[in-house]
Amino acid sequence: MIKMVLTGLERLEIMPLNPMAPNISKDQVLTDVLCCAICRTDAKMWEQGHRDLIFPRVLGHEMVVQNPGQDQSPYIVWPGKSCGQCKYCSRGQENLCENMEITGFHNDGGFSHQVILPKESLIPIPKEMDIHVACFAEPVGCVINAFGKLAFKKEDRVLIYGAGTMGLITALYVKHLGLLPLIIEKHENKIDQVKSFLEYTAIPCVKETMENGFDIVINACPDYIALCQAVTKVDKGGFVSFFSGITKNEHVETNLLNLIHYKEATLTGAYGMKKSDMEQSIPFMQAHEKQLQLLIQEVVSPEQAPGLLPRVLTGKYLKFILDFTGRSQDTKGTANLPSPGDLPCPDNDHPNFMEAFPEQSLCSQVIQAISPLSDTLLSHARAKMDDKTKPLGALGKIELLGIQMSQIQNSLTPAIHQKNLFVFAGDHGITEEGVSAFPSKVTGQMVENFLNGGAAINVLCRHYNIDMKVVDMGVIRDFSPHPDLIIAKVAKGTKNFAIEDAMTRPQMHQALETGMKIFLSAHGTQPIQIVGLGEMGIGNTTSASAIISAVTGITPARATGRGTGVDNKGLEHKTEVIERVLAFHRPNPFNGFEILQKIGGFEITGLAGAILAAASKGCAVVLDGVISTAAGLVAHVICPDIQGYLISGHKSVEQAQKAALSHMGLTPVIDFNMRLGEGTGAAMAIDTVDAACKIMTQMASFDEAKISRTQVSPPAE
Repeated sequence: MIKMVLTGLERLEIMPLNPMAPNISKDQVLTDVLCCAICRTDAKMWEQGHRDLIFPRVLGHEMVVQNPGQDQSPYIVWPGKSCGQCKYCSRGQENLCENMEITGFHNDGGFSHQVILPKESLIPIPKEMDIHVACFAEPVGCVINAFGKLAFKKEDRVLIYGAGTMGLITALYVKHLGLLPLIIEKHENKIDQVKSFLEYTAIPCVKETMENGFDIVINACPDYIALCQAVTKVDKGGFVSFFSGITKNEHVETNLLNLIHYKEATLTGAYGMKKSDMEQSIPFMQAHEKQLQLLIQEVVSPEQAPGLLPRVLTGKYLKFILDFTGRSQDTKGTANLPSPGDLPCPDNDHPNFMEAFPEQSLCSQVIQAISPLSDTLLSHARAKMDDKTKPLGALGKIELLGIQMSQIQNSLTPAIHQKNLFVFAGDHGITEEGVSAFPSKVTGQMVENFLNGGAAINVLCRHYNIDMKVVDMGVIRDFSPHPDLIIAKVAKGTKNFAIEDAMTRPQMHQALETGMKIFLSAHGTQPIQIVGLGEMGIGNTTSASAIISAVTGITPARATGRGTGVDNKGLEHKTEVIERVLAFHRPNPFNGFEILQKIGGFEITGLAGAILAAASKGCAVVLDGVISTAAGLVAHVICPDIQGYLISGHKSVEQAQKAALSHMGLTPVIDFNMRLGEGTGAAMAIDTVDAACKIMTQMASFDEAKISRTQVSPPAE
């Protein structure tokens, strides 16, 4: 038996719970906790504290318990303990009691196998009721309290701001009352996340509406702009329910407040709930059990609580429920992941949402400059390669590479005079989820190794006479100037995309265009005919696997590899993280920009930019392992015309690479069972491509060698 104790800000510690019954007063009872939901208020206290909070404290107030001394009947818990004597209690407003004590604030709460509660707080529920659904009693009670202050009639129109858990419960209750709900939610990812609930309940949800004159408007989110808009949307004589607290220290225009005066609108506050409100929640929850189950993000074991609190704070999740019975752990209420076929293809006139970029931006210019390979020389190139002094196809992939380079350079005498390789480096916030066998600091250490010339990629680039540069796109560590280092840091690592977007949209634009500038600058100094792309970043196989799963539609289990060498348990955990990530973000597989912003890395985004820029200049691009392949895949999503410029350097042991290459129609040049990264496979492949060009230009034809074709007609071994 355990309890989760908040010992300080952002310190929720798991401690053993002594099962011995402590001394309790006659108006209290020791109960066994069956389950307890994590409320956003719990997460806020974990992060910020509370004026009524004294450490240490066991959080949790949305719970279902049973009395071990009775008949094991389940109870929901009114979290308040009112004095019963103040003026508010005397007039039936005990939620406003001047001497209120709240479970999980003033007294220990339900993040524990056992909790001491006031007897008067226990409300029995039917034994057949789903205990996880019963955890919604407190938020449902709050909605019931809010509507107790409103006047309405059947089919009144109700506008609700926010499609979080509270907004959706409010909308469901509105429909239950026979009113007409409409939800406004400005975040597309949240709309996608709750799509199954909206479809099942037939509740409309939009990003904005031009309608007004609503009978009731409710703010169910902390955005003060929503409250301001509520005043403009409410009809004359209507009601605005100030339901959710809003962001502090913001300003509301007096002209806006005057609208309440002119409309004779009523602004009502709603705080918490009375015990009677929670009692009324029971028949509602019974009648809407299936709908409320769709609002459960996940039912988890209690030990997972410390890791869930920061996620709850993001506002991007529905309800997490801690189950203390051990019967229903790790079940999920999230919808299935989308497959590419579930989403519409972007308009061909605006490939991949190019309207997101200004017309004169570098990104727009680069993409517009990319042309697909011409087939004009294809038959001539094939004929020239077939006429070499060898059996047809005897050089295998070498022949295909020579033909491809002829197409890329639009010449039957392709040549490589300048070979470059860029190693893009960046750190990843997703490492906070424990997805890598190595700590983030290794990224910076390896970059130093590159700059000192001691890594495998340094050896290979020297051997093959490839100009190599290292690009710091977002390494946490800072580096001293070095002739082989390009400092282009967007930020010190991405955010943890398990709980928020990996980067902001401006950061994504910056990283993408930085990658473009790096290639274009080098190309402007000395025209590059072939470029290899490597990477370094602890945690980036998680990003790459998530990207490949999102675009190709393969499951996270198939996409997830061991990266730097996680063990079996680590691999299982890594897969679970990617499943959560994709269920959370639901990235559009046809929108490469969105994919990069939500689940990309700064180095992956820079790689994608460099790939697009190289294709715009007619330069062959050699991808390395699964990371640069994922970057190539996103670049391919952004502009499919780059396909002919791409060469897969080597076959990675990471299984996701196969799906990505198949999606792009690519086959690896070499297979040495490598899993190093850094661009090592790309460097080896560059030398092979160089050899293919020389075969195309220097190897004699039958006529030049004065050799009869019949002498070599049998297949060579």
